[in-house]
Amino acid sequence: MSMDSRVPGHRGKRTFTFRSFPKSLTVVPGQPFATGFVMAAGALLAVGLAMVVVSMSSVLMSITLALFLALGMTPAVNALKGRGMPHGWSVLTVIAAFVLLMVGVAALVVPAIVRQFTEFLASIPQEIDAIQASSWYTELSESMGFSASEQLLAAFETYFTAENLLMLSGGVLHVGIGIVNGISSAFLVIVLTLYFVSTLDPMKKAVARLVPAYRREKFSETLNSIVFAVGKSVAGAVTLSAINASVVLVIFLLLGSQVAVLFALVAFLITLIPMIGSVLFLCIGTLGALLMSPTAALIFLVVYFIYVQLEAYQVTPRIMGKAVNVPGVLVIIAAMTGAALLGLFGALLAIPITASILIIVREIVIPKRDAQTEPPT
Repeated sequence: MSMDSRVPGHRGKRTFTFRSFPKSLTVVPGQPFATGFVMAAGALLAVGLAMVVVSMSSVLMSITLALFLALGMTPAVNALKGRGMPHGWSVLTVIAAFVLLMVGVAALVVPAIVRQFTEFLASIPQEIDAIQASSWYTELSESMGFSASEQLLAAFETYFTAENLLMLSGGVLHVGIGIVNGISSAFLVIVLTLYFVSTLDPMKKAVARLVPAYRREKFSETLNSIVFAVGKSVAGAVTLSAINASVVLVIFLLLGSQVAVLFALVAFLITLIPMIGSVLFLCIGTLGALLMSPTAALIFLVVYFIYVQLEAYQVTPRIMGKAVNVPGVLVIIAAMTGAALLGLFGALLAIPITASILIIVREIVIPKRDAQTEPPT
């Protein structure tokens, strides 16, 4: 390394020349105050953008959910187009079916869920009394050496004080506000979903126009593969959850439960989580059936466990096919990561995002690496 104090074009500045490289590298110090100011302004701008994103997180989540729902409708649109129906009529038919489904859910399922949830809350004291009067509960209390009823009464007297009741009323107010916000967000998601379904092809073309012309064809192919995989994943997950909820509804109706629709809705939401959702609801459904009787809990545990096995080895391969070829370990890791970051919403989006990343790796990264047969000069 040599130092030269006078270099043409850099009067009054010291330059350092490194001669250990094939070509000499000249480093000229800049203006430290101006550089520091620009870097500080960039950091403040980045922090401001991060705060804007955080404040708009609910809106961004609604947009993302609507986009994924729209992608989940693309297999139905493609199926209608494959039968000879024009693209416009295919989109219109799928939109009409989606609207009718939402209206049907709001008119039939929601009142039943509210009624059954109210009946469930009203029946809890009776169910607790029935459990306490059962022989297995008495034997368990005697063998453990304590009374669970006394423990529950002591906990009730400890925690249900005037201060806690005031805090509970504030929580109820927040719950009411959350319900109103949830209804408005659901309406926004439905409107955006209908818009994305009707304008998906123009959106893909507009995104492709942002890519240089020599890469546009490959980019469009990869984008179509991602749209197909994500749509297949979302549609398949919703279909599997609907089948799962139907099985749960039938089981609880046969057991004589008064809250079968409520448990079916819980099963639909939880089983949207891939692989681990069915296992989670196996525990939840068994505990719910235990409120009826130990026999009902045992019947539900056995029957639902058999269905979980049939779903894993028969139903899922037929519905999902090979369109979303994601290894099982990545499914579990993605679901856990998504749930840790965004809760249930993150767990639902984890598999489509993972499938998209794998498509990019398989179709772009790996072919590019395979083409590099010689080291760079």
